[in-house]
Amino acid sequence: MELRGKTILITRASTQSEELRTALEAAGARVIECPAIEIVPVEDWTEVDRAASRLTTYNWLILTSTNAVMHFMERLRMLGLTCGVPIAAIGTGTAARLARWNLTASRIPADFRAEGLLDLFEQDLSDQRILIPRAETAREILPDELRRRGATVDVIAVYRTVKPLEALAGVRETLSREKIDAVAFTSPSAVRNVAEVLGEDLASSLGSIPIAVIGPVARDAVEAAGLHVRILPKRATIQDLVEAIRSYFSSRTQYT
Repeated sequence: MELRGKTILITRASTQSEELRTALEAAGARVIECPAIEIVPVEDWTEVDRAASRLTTYNWLILTSTNAVMHFMERLRMLGLTCGVPIAAIGTGTAARLARWNLTASRIPADFRAEGLLDLFEQDLSDQRILIPRAETAREILPDELRRRGATVDVIAVYRTVKPLEALAGVRETLSREKIDAVAFTSPSAVRNVAEVLGEDLASSLGSIPIAVIGPVARDAVEAAGLHVRILPKRATIQDLVEAIRSYFSSRTQYT
């Protein structure tokens, strides 16, 4: 139990933190939850319903997160529709969530981000129609590049991230009264929200604490905030993140 005696602060949305929390606890860690984001559905489903009604006209459905799977597939179910379109998914976690709907991703990149998925698509997509259900705010690299290659791309928001103000207010207090051995971020939004609530105290509060991130996008957000990432798994999954945290502390114990 490499994490025995270690206290890990996690910032994942409360509705999605169970897997991370239980895996860290199984490795011996004490886990403190300070959700830095909350995932909620969009308020207006008009565009989603319009796209869903013509789903069969698309050549590809691209799903970039488990949240996208959950919210889009649930909406299809409510509309009495099913998905028969080839699916490309970013990440094994996203692909695994599809299995709950008896669906299988045809394309999963080795690099679990938009850049990796683009490597699996042809350079000439002039005859392709692609639907991307995603967060209300997200990186534009994927739809922009697909359009540059000639594809017709429709992007629809099926969920949004909001700030859980009460939980965020507790971040500063937690960092001041607890000895935190590592902080884990699984989304860039969580990084930005924590940076905002800490303000000028960001560097003094987190600068000396090892920061773990799930993947390159979250890493970029940490670095943009002026902090340094010490723990980055090779694959952007919760399991790999936990293993990277375990390895980090195991190696430090071995050589100290």
